[in-house]
Amino acid sequence: MSQEVFQIMQNMDMEAVESQLALQCAPVLAGLKISNLLNIHKAKVCILKKLLKGTKLSYFVLLENANRVAILIYQSNALYQYLMLPEVSKFLKREGYNVNDVQEMFVLLSSRYKQYMYQKKDFPHEMGLFLGYPLEDVQGFIQNEGKSFLCSGYWKVYKDKETKMRLFRQYEQAKEWMILFVSNGVDLIEAMDLLRKGHLYSVYL
Repeated sequence: MSQEVFQIMQNMDMEAVESQLALQCAPVLAGLKISNLLNIHKAKVCILKKLLKGTKLSYFVLLENANRVAILIYQSNALYQYLMLPEVSKFLKREGYNVNDVQEMFVLLSSRYKQYMYQKKDFPHEMGLFLGYPLEDVQGFIQNEGKSFLCSGYWKVYKDKETKMRLFRQYEQAKEWMILFVSNGVDLIEAMDLLRKGHLYSVYL
């Protein structure tokens, strides 16, 4: 992150939903990524719903407690298509998911995530697929127990390092632009439209 953007963040209301969307979900807002996980204060969920209403993004609450919620923000068609890819759906079937019902898969993922958080059971590594991570990297993480990765960014990479490093740079550029837009009061839908214009990322490629 550039020093300029870091300084701008110092003057932002970091509790605002727009700020958290910029920090946590810029790649999906920009159309570069299928989904992102958003963690916000429970009292802010109603604001999030209003903000997303005019977009083509969907959401699913994976976990909530007295104060915070973890929400999957996703592009419906893109996520469904990815989860239905032959090798991805085959993996999910082995993990006990009914690939014929995406909402049912969300419910099972939420249940396993809660068991991990509250009962200290194993982390559901298939969550990476719901976040759009490449299957090869999800499998590589499991097989290597999170070690021996080629590089680490938005996830740990086990194949095609250069391509994914370029992708991570695009994600970071989208985050910087989103922070700039939010800090200048740009409407979320307008900001998303601007982010989806590829020339904004070209400086990093």
